[in-house]
Amino acid sequence: MWPLLVRNLIATWVICGFWDWFLYLSPMKEVLRPFKMNPKYPPLRQLQHDALHTTLATLCGSGVEILLCRLWATGMLPMQETLAEAPLWTLLWAATIVHWRIPHFYLMHRGMHPWRTTRVPDFGKFLYRHVHAQHHKSYLPTAFSGTNMHPVEATLYYLMPSLFMAYLCRLHPAVALGCIFDCAVGAWLGHDGFRWPGAGDFFHQLHHEHFDCNYGAQHIPIDKWLGTYCGSKADLKKVWGTSSSVGREGNMECTQVWDCK
Repeated sequence: MWPLLVRNLIATWVICGFWDWFLYLSPMKEVLRPFKMNPKYPPLRQLQHDALHTTLATLCGSGVEILLCRLWATGMLPMQETLAEAPLWTLLWAATIVHWRIPHFYLMHRGMHPWRTTRVPDFGKFLYRHVHAQHHKSYLPTAFSGTNMHPVEATLYYLMPSLFMAYLCRLHPAVALGCIFDCAVGAWLGHDGFRWPGAGDFFHQLHHEHFDCNYGAQHIPIDKWLGTYCGSKADLKKVWGTSSSVGREGNMECTQVWDCK
């Protein structure tokens, strides 16, 4: 247990810590400034806040990993015991991790934003206020912002795709644990805020700027299919009409963001 926790914490700080230092604090900062998607820079307070909460999220992800290992070890969760047992099956699911985990992410993420319906109680508004709003404090996201999540959200983020697919497809443990790794690194690099040498995820950058759009990822165009895709702030009107409760302004009541420069 302890070696696993130490491994994950070291990986978090090496990957996020180095990348945020390189992009935002190192002597290369001014050289890279033209490549920043939003020209504003987050204050040091946000970097410190996000580093703390991403560390806590890593503890949640480690808890999910420990749980899965326990379930496999006790036989409560079926698994493919060796890679040689079904090599092509394993290769298929390993090669498509980033694609099959995105629908899980969209479902969870969309559910934690206001549903904007009167047909059923708007539990999304409750979940946004009390859970997901923490992530949106990172209005100008960096690598450490990727898993700046409430413990409830962090646990679900790591648990949903890994446990569901491990059970449904009887995956080799390496694939399910690879999913946890991909969830972490994908979120960290996808929030770095730079076109180059960063990940350049302008799609998700727009979500952080305008809130009520782009809940998934570009790999699987679920937002396009379900009508929640926006390529600019003006597209919010196409999705939600003229409602004044959408976008950054409509969510400020529940979200405190850091001052920026």
